[in-house]
Amino acid sequence: MGLTGRLHFARDTSGADLWKLVHAAPAPALARWVLRYCGYVENTVTPLKRREVPFGGVPMIVNLGPAISVCGAGDRLSWIGRGTGFLAGLHDSYTLVETGGTQRGVQIDFSPIGAALFLNRPLAALSNAVIDLEALLGADGRWLIEALDAAPGWGERFALLDRVLTQRMLAARPVAPELTHAWHCLEASGGTLEIGALAEDIGWSRKHLIRRFTDQFGLPPKRTARIMRFDRAVALLRAGTVESWSGLAIDCGFYDQAHMIRDFHRFAGSAPAEFLARQLPDGGGVSGA
Repeated sequence: MGLTGRLHFARDTSGADLWKLVHAAPAPALARWVLRYCGYVENTVTPLKRREVPFGGVPMIVNLGPAISVCGAGDRLSWIGRGTGFLAGLHDSYTLVETGGTQRGVQIDFSPIGAALFLNRPLAALSNAVIDLEALLGADGRWLIEALDAAPGWGERFALLDRVLTQRMLAARPVAPELTHAWHCLEASGGTLEIGALAEDIGWSRKHLIRRFTDQFGLPPKRTARIMRFDRAVALLRAGTVESWSGLAIDCGFYDQAHMIRDFHRFAGSAPAEFLARQLPDGGGVSGA
């Protein structure tokens, strides 16, 4: 199937606001490392503020429109303008992102293994950080922004990403196989695998696993597991398949409903019911207002 067959278009008009989303799967060779591509065009009457919640991935925004403002939860980060886009490491709380009315760009969601290959470095320095794209990639970042902006359509932009990412990742230093295995096992369990059992499975001490995992991916495995459980709960909420809050908690590996609510407050800044009410139509994100 060609790239055109991998595109999915979504469009929403909410009052006077309009946003269009174009989703695409990466090339099959990248499927282990890149979760998804999304192109977007937005036109809103007033500035639009969203909450970007943690998930088991590393998002990169290539901004083709006006500057984006980014702020961490609470007072952890002040508002920062990101003119050309940014890459965000693994986070353990939500981030606020504000656009000023007109916006256009591309989002690439990497797995942490894929992000390490793309950057050819471990991710420890990116934990809970948002790094300007040009500062991170230098001349390569400027070229990528200009090339994506000049491409005639979304299909061509995603095809360009396929080529660039494949070239960079295949040339990068591989992530240690024990850490790749540890990430995949934790992910496959939905964050329910006990860290001691994971360490025993790969033949490392618990302490050594925690240190190496944190150095490579930016967050310790236990906190990463919490984010994976939260991310599964978010996916089920968005799918509209939740019949009860207690059932959702059990399905996602929380001790009980109260445990799930505490983690939602930690990672999303609200209880599950309020989080669900904040969803914008057609994949538009989570309202931060």
